[in-house]
Amino acid sequence: MIKKIKAWIKLLETPEIGNAKAIRLTGILGEPINFIGSSADKLQDIDFISEKAKRNLASNIFPKDWNRIVILLEKHNIKFISILDDNYPSLLRSIYDPPPFLFYRGNLQKDDFRRTLAIVGTRKASNYGKLMTRKIGEKLCVAGFTIVSGLAFGIDTIAHLSALDCGGRTLAILGTGCEQIYPPGNRELADRIIENGALISEFIPGRKSERWNFPTRNRIISGISLGSLIIEGTKKSGALLTAKFALDQNRDIFALPGDIDKPEAEGPNYLIKLGAKIVTCTNDILEEYDLILENAEKPFPKLTSNEEKIYQILLQNKPELEFDSLMIKTGYSVGELSTVLLSLELKNVVKKMPGNKIVPLY
Repeated sequence: MIKKIKAWIKLLETPEIGNAKAIRLTGILGEPINFIGSSADKLQDIDFISEKAKRNLASNIFPKDWNRIVILLEKHNIKFISILDDNYPSLLRSIYDPPPFLFYRGNLQKDDFRRTLAIVGTRKASNYGKLMTRKIGEKLCVAGFTIVSGLAFGIDTIAHLSALDCGGRTLAILGTGCEQIYPPGNRELADRIIENGALISEFIPGRKSERWNFPTRNRIISGISLGSLIIEGTKKSGALLTAKFALDQNRDIFALPGDIDKPEAEGPNYLIKLGAKIVTCTNDILEEYDLILENAEKPFPKLTSNEEKIYQILLQNKPELEFDSLMIKTGYSVGELSTVLLSLELKNVVKKMPGNKIVPLY
């Protein structure tokens, strides 16, 4: 695993190669460990990177601060997944600028990404905002949702606690290396998240807190989630930036209405005017996913490998996908696909709609 991580980091540190080119390159050549530090012949036919970049990739030069990175990985039990791995979040893979890899502390379960909802808001939360965050967050957890937020003070903190205090799962997306806790005052909360979810970061271990890191990480908060609930915040807040990313990523946007005279209600009220769904109770969110709270504790059914494959494709092409398009994406015959879809319907995981369209129910 250490060699795999080393190759990915070197790939991203190579001049001219950002996220998009790294993903494109690995889509052609596979894992970076297969072509980094070896003969440049493997890169000979790649026409979208320069000869200088090819020489850099073929060299045996270590990534910057590599020894320190290894120490941090081992000391903090930091784990790693790349976009080539099966357990990389499928929703995140489908966004415009997905991170090529993620570091995390804690444990990630497959069910964590079946029902994910981001809850974000201002650091200077009102009592009303805190109360509604906890009330909605707890009921979402009962419904089987994993709560996603950013570990900041205020609404983010309450969102994570709403999941932890009722035995649910929560993911914190960080703007630093995941061995660092920012703000430091949330160290105890971070420890609890590691036990019942994960701290996740696209930043290499050792990366310090930088102001521009946080807007970047907000695209992951929204991208890893089916929808984002904006509790409180001004029109220029990070919460509103998360909503913008959610809109660009074709995710659902929910907003808690607030007092028009309160600055912290400015952002959610603005989103509502733009078409965000008003949330006054948890069922306002659940009904968007064909769920009701009375049935919320029903566990997600166990899927076969073929069923899981189709379900993940449907999630990536939310809100719906035509049968013929699904057949092309899976490579299945009409009979094979019809059989698997019938099984998924019987398990109440998907639903057929007019026009021969299929929609996921979770």
